[in-house]
Amino acid sequence: MNNVIDLYQFRRHRKIKKLLRFVVAIGIITIFFVFAYLLIVTGMYHPTEFPSYIEPKP
Repeated sequence: MNNVIDLYQFRRHRKIKKLLRFVVAIGIITIFFVFAYLLIVTGMYHPTEFPSYIEPKP
């Protein structure tokens, strides 16, 4: 009977490890996409690249 309980706990831990690995993989992918999005947005709309709408008077 002791072997059955140990086998059940081993299977449960294996499922928990798979779930944690899945969650970590999704987290890393999400962080990567957020980082890439921020790089693209700050690259496109950088404050120094805004056109100046005020014409300098001669």
